Amino acid sequence: MESYYHLYHTSRLIVKYWDNTLSEEERVALEAWIAESDANRALFEELSKEEVLKEEMLQMGKYHPEQAWDRIQGEVMVKRMIPWGRIAAAMALLLLAIGARWWYTGTEVEKQQPVIAKATPIKGKPVLVMSNGEEMVLGAAKDTLLTNRDGTSIRQQGNKLAYSNTSGPQVYNTLKIPRGMDYSLTLSDGTQVWLNAESSLRFPVHFTEADRKVYLTGEAYFMVAADARKPFSVVAGQAEVAVLGTEFNIMAYENEPAMQTALVSGSVKVKTAHGETLLQPGWVGVTENGNTTAKQMDIAALTGWKRGLFVFRNADITTVLHQLERWYDVTAVYPKEKVGSQHFTGAIKKYDNIEQVLEMLNQTGGANFKLSGKQINVAF
Repeated sequence: MESYYHLYHTSRLIVKYWDNTLSEEERVALEAWIAESDANRALFEELSKEEVLKEEMLQMGKYHPEQAWDRIQGEVMVKRMIPWGRIAAAMALLLLAIGARWWYTGTEVEKQQPVIAKATPIKGKPVLVMSNGEEMVLGAAKDTLLTNRDGTSIRQQGNKLAYSNTSGPQVYNTLKIPRGMDYSLTLSDGTQVWLNAESSLRFPVHFTEADRKVYLTGEAYFMVAADARKPFSVVAGQAEVAVLGTEFNIMAYENEPAMQTALVSGSVKVKTAHGETLLQPGWVGVTENGNTTAKQMDIAALTGWKRGLFVFRNADITTVLHQLERWYDVTAVYPKEKVGSQHFTGAIKKYDNIEQVLEMLNQTGGANFKLSGKQINVAF
């Protein structure tokens, strides 16, 4: 059940959607809310009907903004308003009043779905490979203190791993994340790393050299601790990404046609055998065949996985299926010759079961997705 605050926030997003003033982050938030449940989708569709709003406005103020404002305030108690314009705020409160009645009077109730066998997200367990090759399987411990052979303390808390900032020889550990989960890691210098499914990071236990270099396979989001004396770099795919202190995302899966370096803040330099490319915030370095091209792309969409979302922006079917394969540990079978003809835009929660995700994709009408055991069959 929605809170009044959440309904009001969502109402504001819907008004901005109508007014075409949504930021990319707000657009992703609205799409994620719509995708959360059938009831949310039905409510959004109801609020998008012009005749519904006309009737409400007729009852609340006969199309007079000031009267509508007063009537809505009488129905829904909102004491503090963000300066946003009285008419826009009135419309948001109007939607809130409709939405509140929808939810709290039981006008629409989500249908209970029968329990069926599902392909659930969580499958394997992460593995920490020590410098001597010893492998440690990481369970779902709430708070555990691990000890490396060189005496390094490592704290595990759920899906988080943190190294202590101590001195010692520069030896490497490797964290391997399986399909179906993501994981966060704090390096000994304070740099935070979020690893996506089917990814691995090789990193020094202690940063004792003149630079800080790590090696990535798959996808990760980095929040680098600033240290001008020791530049930080990530070796991934065909390139090396050099930074000082910044936030960025690198996608370098082997089965993807290009590596992508998406810069959130600060600046990074993508180095390849053919040259260097400096990126500014909001830009993405696309590296293919040793060459990097800077492009402006939807950063919120590219980093949606870190917020628990699949976010697609005109994505081809191969891109969509690769993400589903990594998260749900399935295999997709589809006619490769037709992949360029279908594209998808939207946001879906990663933690839904795969049947819900496939049903949402089926509703686009672009293709038919059907799960059979551990295999997704796609027909056009």
